[in-house]
Amino acid sequence: MSAVRVVGDFESTARGMSGDGEDGGDVSIGSELTAARERADMTIEQLSAATRIRTGLLVAMEADDFSRCGGNFYARGHIRAIARVVKADPAPLLASFDAEHAVEEEKARRDERAAAKGPTLHPARPRWAVVVGAILVGLMGWGMVRLFTLPSDIEANAGAKSTPTPAVTTPAPTPKPTTPKPVKPVKPVVPTKTKLTLTAKDDGSYVTLRDKKGKRLFQGLLGPGSTQTVTATGDIRISVGIPANLTITINNKRQSTKLYRFIAHPNGTLTKPK
Repeated sequence: MSAVRVVGDFESTARGMSGDGEDGGDVSIGSELTAARERADMTIEQLSAATRIRTGLLVAMEADDFSRCGGNFYARGHIRAIARVVKADPAPLLASFDAEHAVEEEKARRDERAAAKGPTLHPARPRWAVVVGAILVGLMGWGMVRLFTLPSDIEANAGAKSTPTPAVTTPAPTPKPTTPKPVKPVKPVVPTKTKLTLTAKDDGSYVTLRDKKGKRLFQGLLGPGSTQTVTATGDIRISVGIPANLTITINNKRQSTKLYRFIAHPNGTLTKPK
């Protein structure tokens, strides 16, 4: 089937979704994706191999469930990748997707702003008038006590005899000789963790990252200009769709490769898996 025919079918179906076609019926994005795949004469497995999108996620998207895409950004990337494989124009589908999910994004932003606003607590202000009054009362009381006891203090001081205080001299301690401690040689620090940063360019690439035990650290489409950074103990296993569309940095060391599968090591190098 030619690319011109597929693009025409896409545009006509998209006009039907907006209500401008003769039938005027509403067609979901998932139905459009299914129709596009069938027009391209491809199965779910074939489309998954061509786009590197999991079959389960493709089935969910064709059922209008985009929640498993990891966000609207990745959902748009998947739609664009599918359209590229079936030789179709993704613009009508992306426009429909943005129109349907704009309300959900605005509601999510309002909820986040409402949750960020908490009750405002004002610190209690001290009652300065009470504090100043208490200080003045204390000073007045102290003055009255001194006024009535001052003559007695003078007489007592006049009759008292001064006794010289003997001076006591303490000899300074003799410092003990100190033996310098031997300096232990510092062993070079061997890195045990791997910090991997992938930056997408051109059309981006689909990426899967796993640690040395096989646990998935990240999986998804890196769109143009997007960056993904993960850190793990030991090696990180990487699978990419288009190596040329990625800039690779391992522990702040720039690397490049043409491999679709490789391993990043803590020492900043990458190797081909055995």
